[in-house]
Formats: sequence, structure tokens, C-alpha cells
Amino acid sequence: MALLPIDLQTLFTQSTQVGKEQAAQKDAPPAAQSLQGAQLVQKAETRDKSVNETHDQEEGPEQVKDRSRRGAERRRQKQKGAQPPAAHPPAADVVRDPALGRNVDITS
Repeated sequence: MALLPIDLQTLFTQSTQVGKEQAAQKDAPPAAQSLQGAQLVQKAETRDKSVNETHDQEEGPEQVKDRSRRGAERRRQKQKGAQPPAAHPPAADVVRDPALGRNVDITS
């Protein structure tokens, strides 16, 4: 199949359009990446400036006990006559230095 002069005329007139389309396809990934980066920065700034909402804690070791529950336990202990465990006195064979922790050397 031979090329006719009319085909060449059509081909040359559309070559600029093909070049523009190829340049747009070449520039599309960096443009999309910069747009996505700008959106990420905007979301980060919004998150940094906003006040976070607190969430209720579920059952687990990190949950804080209620004061009313603690007070009720203390009242029960007083009624039973039990005393809360006191700090253990130091053993007789342990020697304590009375000046320990009182002097601070700031010259060195």
C-alpha cells in the first residue's frame, strides 16, 4: 500500500498534535506526584492544627480504676479492720549511709 500525497499532508499536520500528546503523557507522572505530595502536606498540616478527639478506653490493664470503686474498697477494709499493707522496714543486715544522696558534686 503506497502513501499518497494527501496522506502525507494529513500526517504532517497532525504531527504537532501527536508531539503535544506525547509531551503531556511524559509530564503526567511528575505532575500527578507533585499534586499528590501537595495533598499529603495539606492533610498533615490539617491534622497537626486540629484537636484530636479522645476515645473511651476499653477493658484492659491500661484502664484507670474509678475513684468511687477505690473508696468503696477502702471502706470495706476499714469495716473489716484490715489495714493497708505498710512499707517494709529495711532489713537489719543492710547498712544505710545517712549522707547518701545529699551531696551533689558540681565541680566536675
